Amino acid sequence: MTEIRAERLRAAVRSTPMFRGLADDERDRIQSLCALQDYARGEELWHAGDPSDALTIIVQGRVKIVRHAPAGDVILEIFGPGEPVGAVAVYHGMPYPASAVAMEPVTLLKLPKRDFFELLEREPAIARALIRELTKLNIALVRKLEEIRGLRVETRIAALFVSLAERIGRANRDGTEVPLKLSRQEIAAMVGTTVETAIRIMSQWGREGLVVTGESRFTIPSLDRLKHLAGGETEG
Repeated sequence: MTEIRAERLRAAVRSTPMFRGLADDERDRIQSLCALQDYARGEELWHAGDPSDALTIIVQGRVKIVRHAPAGDVILEIFGPGEPVGAVAVYHGMPYPASAVAMEPVTLLKLPKRDFFELLEREPAIARALIRELTKLNIALVRKLEEIRGLRVETRIAALFVSLAERIGRANRDGTEVPLKLSRQEIAAMVGTTVETAIRIMSQWGREGLVVTGESRFTIPSLDRLKHLAGGETEG
């Protein structure tokens, strides 16, 4: 391993929120088991049904989780830097239930599953810290699904953008910038609607200045307005 790659690996482990509760020597043990892997935009990290053979954490870039269906792909979630992807499948020893695709150039921190479980058995303190983070992730995903169930399409799209703004948004003079390129197809897939409906709503919001679409980002002039819309009524 080159010195530069070793330093990249060290920095990746130490900057990962999942490992922040660990002591320096515990992080060093994690680092000794990990490797970095790079993916190009559009490249598939894994396909639905593949074995979950490694704990995978995003160092750089965004990854979308996609479920392929006869009616079209459904985007279940988007993950960004510092977040584990597919961790629930790894922990339960099950195949990946959906595919993972790089939305932009992505760097992953990968810890082989066998080494991961051996580490959990040897180091109870590390096990408790990691399982706590995995539990938080699982609870958050379940809560998200429950929150969007039955909501109007406009409300679901608003909730999507509020979630993205809170997780990866950056405040600037124009409002809150979400540095992510999402097609209307991807927006539709994430909230369970048609592309035509997503186009209509996003066009309307653009005219109203609610969400402004850029070449590689979205800008939300007033996050409070969008949060108000995200708290809308359920469909009848």
